[in-house]
Amino acid sequence: RFFLTGSQKRFFEKLSIYCDKYAEQIPVTFVLGFYVTLVVNRWWNQFVNLPWPDRLMLLISSCVQGRDEYGRLLRRTLMRYVNLTSLLIFRSAAQLTAVYKRFPTMDHVVG
Repeated sequence: RFFLTGSQKRFFEKLSIYCDKYAEQIPVTFVLGFYVTLVVNRWWNQFVNLPWPDRLMLLISSCVQGRDEYGRLLRRTLMRYVNLTSLLIFRSAAQLTAVYKRFPTMDHVVG
């Protein structure tokens, strides 16, 4: 209200009157349904795009053969690299995540 110019105030008032006039034609539940759908779709896309190491772990365990010590250490090392990669990605994605709070510096990752 204080930052608008005179023409912007008039336009805003006309827009408010227009929306008030036609507000009865668009039910609130209809608009709320679109909003909830948008929020749920965004959440689901985030969930689907999380890196889950399970499939890669199964692939590594099926491709790296051997019941001896070398095969076991190789599988373990590869999975540690996968977990480290996920950790570094989560850590670099946002500084407000729980991963960043748990590992604020690279010394915390190594130590």
